[in-house]
Amino acid sequence: MMIGYTVIQGIQDSIFSIVVVYALLFLLTLIIAPFKYIKDKEKTSEDTIDVPQTQPLSIDDIKDEDMMVATIIASIDARETLKTDVVVKSVKEIK
Repeated sequence: MMIGYTVIQGIQDSIFSIVVVYALLFLLTLIIAPFKYIKDKEKTSEDTIDVPQTQPLSIDDIKDEDMMVATIIASIDARETLKTDVVVKSVKEIK
């Protein structure tokens, strides 16, 4: 005995299944969306670094071009590493 299952019934079942899937995705979106507004307080406290305020380096403290280049490269590297503003406190020539 063969049970009659028409093409129309198949299309109706397919559309119903698609609607159910999209409804579940929409509900998941509504549930997950507020999580982007919750900030991790422990992570933000670790990211902040206390850097003491110092006097800026004067041009008289730098003796030659090599010292100037080394100072600039070191300050750029420190800024990229610390992700904050960097103040050059002192420059020493090592021989």
